[in-house]
Amino acid sequence: MIGPVVTMGADQTGANSGPDTARARSAPVFTVYFENDTFAGTDRHYTNGVKFSWLSADLTGWGQTGWRQAFLEALPFVNRSDGQKNIGFAFGQNIYTPNDVRVTNPDPTDRPYAGWSYLELAFVSKTLNVADTFALQAGVIGPHSLAEDSQRIVHQWNGSVRPRGWDYQLRDEIGVNLAYERRWRLYGRALVQTLGVDLVPHAGVSLGNVQTYANAGGTLRLGLNLPSDFGVQLARPGSVGGGPTDDLDPRVALDRNLSLFVFGAADGRAVARDIFLDGNTFRASRSVDKEPFVADLTAGVGLIAGPWQLTYTQVWRTKEFKTQRNNWTNFGSITLSRAL
Repeated sequence: MIGPVVTMGADQTGANSGPDTARARSAPVFTVYFENDTFAGTDRHYTNGVKFSWLSADLTGWGQTGWRQAFLEALPFVNRSDGQKNIGFAFGQNIYTPNDVRVTNPDPTDRPYAGWSYLELAFVSKTLNVADTFALQAGVIGPHSLAEDSQRIVHQWNGSVRPRGWDYQLRDEIGVNLAYERRWRLYGRALVQTLGVDLVPHAGVSLGNVQTYANAGGTLRLGLNLPSDFGVQLARPGSVGGGPTDDLDPRVALDRNLSLFVFGAADGRAVARDIFLDGNTFRASRSVDKEPFVADLTAGVGLIAGPWQLTYTQVWRTKEFKTQRNNWTNFGSITLSRAL
């Protein structure tokens, strides 16, 4: 154990009283995620992802009674005396293509064309040092995901090569995923004045006919006036924006409204099912043999100005299937959020 957590900008004299949380608790967060391999100069595999999410303000004192109160109190981890509770909603779409989108009949040993459009409901329970997220995703894979239309419109708009193999995409299938992840803010220190560092490990699991895996990893951040949240996430299950946990966060603080930081992260997944590689569950479709373990290495930079936060993340993902020609899949991820 490295030592007790000291929140960025908090009283460094060792006082036991924590920072105030009134403004943080009253700040919902709206976030837009945009991920694309154009940032890496490629056009293959996980080629595009968009996600729009809204995370509520703290619902601990929402004053509901009856079945609504019973539902909230029945959810895990809600009885933390110092905790906050948030509900998140999101809509997203992911697009997957093979290495060569110019051919009409794609190589059967390459990743199949696939699209995934979904709605997401998430429940977040957090303290200053621990956050738990439960997320339910439900949507459609296949032609009715409209991924083909989305990619063709974008390629026409930016003058890219027209993708020609969508007739071989995965077939229509309803997808349901249930995900849980815990994040810890194990180490947070002010180094000199406003310069700080923190470490945020995480571990989780996803179950469903879309993706079933167990994952673990962590994020290391260094910068000025670090936000009091649990780090930058990619557009994946449970990512519904990072709300501030206390009033020292520059998005809600009265005496600091600017933050600049860099970060690096790693995430490893033991994969039992990935429909985008394994193919449809109940219908014949294109498929490839997946790798049982996949890792993401990321590096990025973040800027906070008032209630706005902008981050850019570069992602290097290891091989996802046995016949993949490239050892890495590269893409960039931009998030733009506002504390409302």
